[in-house]
Amino acid sequence: MEDWKTEVAARLTGGEIVSIEPCGSRVTCDPAPLDTDEDFLVEISPKETDVGEVVNCLGGLHFHWEGGEHYQMAADTFMSWRRGNVNLIVTANKRFADRHRTATWLCKRLNLLNKQDRIALFQAVLYGEQWTGKGDAPFKPADPVMDFMS
Repeated sequence: MEDWKTEVAARLTGGEIVSIEPCGSRVTCDPAPLDTDEDFLVEISPKETDVGEVVNCLGGLHFHWEGGEHYQMAADTFMSWRRGNVNLIVTANKRFADRHRTATWLCKRLNLLNKQDRIALFQAVLYGEQWTGKGDAPFKPADPVMDFMS
């Protein structure tokens, strides 16, 4: 296990890490690109962990919250955190995590090498949205009551 994974698990003592799984183009593309970030889906227990604890933990480990990316929303569905070339997609929403796993599996199964195709697939699976590839990918939750902690 990489050091950051051990550190995150140790510091989130009040909560429970359900899983830490690799995702992103290094997982979905064959051949895998080596000049991209290492992405991980981090699912945490919604009953045990609050957003403040996650923010304090990851900030203390020198991860920086990314709020300006096209796929990033604040804390209502997931939070994206970066340290160097490691990108964490952190969620306490099981429904979101399951959909993310499905989109990852589909991208891998279809071997979508074009980033725009992968973004379009994720938009469809995660949010039920079509994306033409023009401008930023839209964000619209499939369920308006979907919440980071639900």
